[in-house]
Amino acid sequence: MNRRNRVGQTVVGVVIFGAVVMTAPLGAQGLSGDDGARPVSLREAIELAAKNSPAAVSARGLDRNASAARRQALGSYVPNVNLTAGTGRTQGTTINNFNGQLTSLSGNPWSYNNGLALNVEVFDGGRRWSEIKRIRATADVADVSAVSARFDASLQVKQQFYAALAARESAAAAKAQLEQAEQQLKASTARLAAGVATKSDSLRSAILVGNARLAVLTAENDLRVATASLTRVAGSTTPITASPSDTLDTPMTLPTDEELAMLANDGPAVRLAISNVAVARAAKRSQKSTYLPTLTMSYNYAFSQNAGGFAGRQLFLVGGNNASRQTMNFNIAYQLFNGFQRESQTVQADVTLTNAEAQLRDVQLGARQNLTSFVRSLQNAQARVQVQLAAIAASEEDLRVQQQRYALGASTLLDLLTSQTQLNQARQALIQARLDGRIARAQLSSLVGREL
Repeated sequence: MNRRNRVGQTVVGVVIFGAVVMTAPLGAQGLSGDDGARPVSLREAIELAAKNSPAAVSARGLDRNASAARRQALGSYVPNVNLTAGTGRTQGTTINNFNGQLTSLSGNPWSYNNGLALNVEVFDGGRRWSEIKRIRATADVADVSAVSARFDASLQVKQQFYAALAARESAAAAKAQLEQAEQQLKASTARLAAGVATKSDSLRSAILVGNARLAVLTAENDLRVATASLTRVAGSTTPITASPSDTLDTPMTLPTDEELAMLANDGPAVRLAISNVAVARAAKRSQKSTYLPTLTMSYNYAFSQNAGGFAGRQLFLVGGNNASRQTMNFNIAYQLFNGFQRESQTVQADVTLTNAEAQLRDVQLGARQNLTSFVRSLQNAQARVQVQLAAIAASEEDLRVQQQRYALGASTLLDLLTSQTQLNQARQALIQARLDGRIARAQLSSLVGREL
């Protein structure tokens, strides 16, 4: 009867082991999830994002617009120049006012005319000067926006790049977990056949193998998602993925707290808020110029001739037998009342400045808050990495001892499974700690506006 039970247990173990192996996906035999994506370094991915991301392209467009506006503001001090020239031919008949009869037009049918007009605003209450200052501040906003967009794009790339690295590490850990589970399943099946283990041991081992395969599949799917996200944020037309060799886990020494505080207070976000305040102040000064009078000067020259021929040298002749006229005018204007539009615009400019100053204060406080959060997160992650490395070493040794004890019958399968679970948890905790540290360092670099 015992022999029959042993045979039945052997058959059950073989069936369990065969079912698990035959249903194994191809991904369990080796890491997959790249789907043919081209491995790139972090630096290359950041360069792609700086070139192709919509935010970076928009920031470069703002810079071009600011340069054009600056040229336009300087050009407002130069007179507007208009040059006109024309020719015409007149022929036919006309009614004589004395006798009412039709008479033919006499004289040369051709006529020529040209003119030159210059117009410049001599005094505008300081509006143009304030406008130049506002445009310069706007140009500073565009410059800072370009820097901010570059670091924002870099942060997004780093997050997806590090997510891909974490997925690779998780897949490697899951594969190691799978190999251990398969070895345990073989051992449980052999012990079941020898009659020194129960059917429950082999069933638990089979469940452990299935869980390990699910962990591999999950890691590979995470890698696919991170690869697709990295391709998008980098603006690449072909799929790219994180290069496995580019882990960027070299030890780093942070600047002092005082140096980090100075860097954060001069980071892209703070500089952008300061530039917005400068724009609002210049706009408010420009609005005050509407309460002052304006003085404009204009000059006009007109020339006309009737002749049988036309010579280019006669274009701007003065005097002679041709008609010409020159005028110069000075006009002063002052708007006494325009339905409270100036007052309304003044209030709007003041509100804009107040909001910009409040936004600057909030950004500065936010920079201090984020600096504390990112630095502490980085330090915490670095400490967790060291703790988890020690935990993995201890868990591996504990698992080795439990495997020997289980083979000798000195411990139960539950003790062995507990050791395996602790090792798997320590590996996942290490991967998460590394990911948190990488993300915290990327966030800190984006905050201070320089690579750390």
